[in-house]
Amino acid sequence: MCRWTVLLGLMLAATGCMKQPEPAAVAMSRGTLEHNGLEREYFVFRPAGRPAGELLPAVIFMHGYGGSATGTEAEVTQGLNRYADEYGYVMVYPQATWFMSDTSDDAWEVSSWNHISDGFDRGPEGPICTPDAEKFPCPPECGSCGECGWASCNDDVGFLKDLVRAVIRDEKVDPGEVHVAGFSNGALMAQRVACEASELFGAVALIGGRLEPGFECTPKNPLPLLQVNGGADEVVPADGHASSSGYYYASTALTTWFWTDEAACATDAQPWELPVIADRPVQCTLACAGTQHPVIDCLWPDGDHRWPGTPGFRGSNGYCVTELQAASMPEQARCIAPDPDADIWGSRLLFEFFDRY
Repeated sequence: MCRWTVLLGLMLAATGCMKQPEPAAVAMSRGTLEHNGLEREYFVFRPAGRPAGELLPAVIFMHGYGGSATGTEAEVTQGLNRYADEYGYVMVYPQATWFMSDTSDDAWEVSSWNHISDGFDRGPEGPICTPDAEKFPCPPECGSCGECGWASCNDDVGFLKDLVRAVIRDEKVDPGEVHVAGFSNGALMAQRVACEASELFGAVALIGGRLEPGFECTPKNPLPLLQVNGGADEVVPADGHASSSGYYYASTALTTWFWTDEAACATDAQPWELPVIADRPVQCTLACAGTQHPVIDCLWPDGDHRWPGTPGFRGSNGYCVTELQAASMPEQARCIAPDPDADIWGSRLLFEFFDRY
């Protein structure tokens, strides 16, 4: 989840403010495809200056709860396309389905991914929220969300599988170098689709999010995994304790254990370093080195629920759209531009991981 009570004031304030400056133009385009009778949209960035016909690696990147595809690039990651351009990656930002809330006088566009297959109240390991957990708007397609539900009930796994095939066909993407990543609720969705369609992906990155206890999973085809979490994140706590809103998410340790199919190496992690994170406030370990399912687990000790390495929340923290998506989500605020001078180690870590695995 990326939209929470602690951030709701930011989002609601942003939707009522004057229009903010539009982010600087980048080579983004909008695409649509129909899945299960719904028109789904996505946004593509292709790095400049590449030889005609060259097949490039790609990342399917999912936004968080309440957010948007273009807002995640502009404000949450604060300019992820700049790093994709540097490393030579096509970026694909799909949009989750959304609806207008009716829980207050300040209606807002509630977007979410169906990461949990309608498991609203309990998982195999027990309840997935506390009795006094905060309630979030129930997506209308779900009918009822029980005590712990907040995620979409649409077929997002099927949509993302169709999207990967469309991107390979239309965007000159190397079919063997398609990776999947996400932030918050987008990370939960990335984990689920990687497990259910592992044949489509080369590697997986979960930033600030993991599936609920009992929904941890093992990809049929082993895949490298990167996890990055903030030590002060109380929205999706890294150690599995109840979140500030009363929801449970699996710990990074359990996620690693199931991801590696309960391999003994999962509990024998060693320090892992890269030049791009040297002298940065992050600690990483590597488990199952030399296998087909290495897991890198990085903890940003002072980080909260935001993109790793960003200096703070920016604008409405992704509860916005750029002009390219404004017609689709007209109630959202306009995003402000990323800081072109910022050097965000979390974004570099993402692409260094994909380059290596």
